[in-house]
Amino acid sequence: MKTLFRRCILINFAVDPHAMSARLPDHLTADLHGGSAYLSIVVAQMEDMRPAFLPGFMGVSYTQVVYRAVVRCGELRGVTFLRSDANNRLMVAAGNAMTFFRFHHADVQWQPKSRGVGFALRPSDGAAASISADYTESDIPDALPSTSRFSSLTQAQSFLTELYCAFGNRRPDGRIEQVGIERSPWKGRVLEGDGAQYEAMSGGALFPVGAAELDSVFMVENLHYHWQRLSLLPPDKRPPTQAPE
Repeated sequence: MKTLFRRCILINFAVDPHAMSARLPDHLTADLHGGSAYLSIVVAQMEDMRPAFLPGFMGVSYTQVVYRAVVRCGELRGVTFLRSDANNRLMVAAGNAMTFFRFHHADVQWQPKSRGVGFALRPSDGAAASISADYTESDIPDALPSTSRFSSLTQAQSFLTELYCAFGNRRPDGRIEQVGIERSPWKGRVLEGDGAQYEAMSGGALFPVGAAELDSVFMVENLHYHWQRLSLLPPDKRPPTQAPE
């Protein structure tokens, strides 16, 4: 599958490692930075999503939101998806039939701002996963907020975006589902999102209340993305030795 992320906002949370471990299958472990596990809410305007052999004009454009945890599978580093939302029912149905993204349908709204954008999401089934946020461009595009555990935007993006494997379930024969990712270079800039609300992260839907703290928000535009075919890792993959502190 190919698409263009016309706009992609990454909302990054530091998560208690024990709380994260409780949400992961036994073939995955949380990758830690500074003693914290990490989950990013990826809010993306997807343009021309389609099978890779089709031209762009035959694709589907919609908004997709994924809750992806940074993990390890054996010696491999990548992500796994705890939840996904999309405002296109066809993509929700196709995604659940062919992927391990765990899609739900939602209504979304984008609202242009003078120095940024507003975003709102409400799940159609009433699940506790609504989002309400206004994002503005930081006066210093590469200056992380005081809430961040990272020393620089370069370090944060290295840990949170240089991830080229998505891991799914372990099958009955022991093999592990994996999808490889190819994309254009990530060149992001910091956003400010004061007063933003992320219900799934604060209300106990994914983690215990207080287990996740906002670290940072940054955005990239015009990011070309290519998901490869599903492959299966051999059953001898084991979690690495890194464990929650």
